[in-house]
Amino acid sequence: MNRMTIFPTNANSPLRRILRRGVYIGTAASIGAFAMLCHAQSEVPATNQATAAEGPSIATCVACHGVLGAGSETDAPRLAGKDPDYLAHALSMFKAGTRISPQMQAVAQNLSESDIRTLAVFFSKQHPPLAPTSVPPTALVTAGKQLAETGAGISVQACFSCHGAGGKGNGARFPGIAGEPAAFTIARLHEFQARAKTSTPKPGSMTAVAASLNDTQIEQVAAYLSVTAP
Repeated sequence: MNRMTIFPTNANSPLRRILRRGVYIGTAASIGAFAMLCHAQSEVPATNQATAAEGPSIATCVACHGVLGAGSETDAPRLAGKDPDYLAHALSMFKAGTRISPQMQAVAQNLSESDIRTLAVFFSKQHPPLAPTSVPPTALVTAGKQLAETGAGISVQACFSCHGAGGKGNGARFPGIAGEPAAFTIARLHEFQARAKTSTPKPGSMTAVAASLNDTQIEQVAAYLSVTAP
């Protein structure tokens, strides 16, 4: 499969069969909702669409996440190149209702386990460039690198201690975070902080980690990850 082709060219590929029977429209929306910030009504340029008949289902995904899931400045996470086990695990949790999101649960329930795995593998094999973004100040990137690699004393845990060396991911539970648009990382960490205000976070959880960060540290980490190759 050509990594820079939006729509799979092999007519007998599992992914294309999913698209043909119309499941992919929901799948694209479900993947977009990983960020819970994807707007399915967004439009994309005609050059990003596939065929007239099949383009809209692809457009649902790339409208938020960029061509081939590269991520975007509009708060959408990068899907391309992430561990297929993580992508499949996340979709399976939404399908089972153990990860809560009304939009995700409604869409994921229409996917078979085979569909989920096929889509996870497809996105894991895409390697588009980083999403276009403004270049952050060097000081922010340098400070963020230290936080990601070593943390800050005993109060702030290093990002890479869970998310793997270079933030490239660590199995089904810890997604790759390198290459994520800064706006997305900031929004997600603030979401985790909000959760910490309504319940006692479990030690070592993302909620607990986010609660230990101040706004400056969040901006620093986000800046560093946004310019780090996934």
